[in-house]
Amino acid sequence: MTKSKQIRGYQEANPTHKPKDIAKACGVTTAYVYQVLHNAKKKTVKPVVTEGQDTLRKEIKRLHEDLDGWRELYISAHEALGQLEQDIVGYRAVISYLQGQLDGVTV
Repeated sequence: MTKSKQIRGYQEANPTHKPKDIAKACGVTTAYVYQVLHNAKKKTVKPVVTEGQDTLRKEIKRLHEDLDGWRELYISAHEALGQLEQDIVGYRAVISYLQGQLDGVTV
């Protein structure tokens, strides 16, 4: 067993002991105990994703996709509205011309 494993094992078995006590029990310096314990803290395990968190992530992704779909629909509707406005102007011109022809007035 390495000294690092021995220090971590001793600390797990005796969580209330101070680094000075751990160093004395393991036959190492106090500074080395601090170093090992500091490195052990840095090696944290990734948190486990729960089923609820996974479901929420999927729902958030779906909502983003829905928003993108609505955005595309809005843009296409806006473009279609612009085309309809142009068509209305054209139809009004044709109606005005035909009305003038019916009334005997040329436009």
